[in-house]
Amino acid sequence: MWNAVSHFLSFTLGTIAGVTLMCLLQTGRQADEQFTKFFDKEGGSDE
Repeated sequence: MWNAVSHFLSFTLGTIAGVTLMCLLQTGRQADEQFTKFFDKEGGSDE
């Protein structure tokens, strides 16, 4: 019985970790796109 519970918990925690990492990566990608759009609109950061 403990074996089934531990497998279920590890599967659940792995799924939660995967979804969390996926959300963080998507948020970082969107922030990077907004950052580059801002500097393209402003004419570049080094000019």
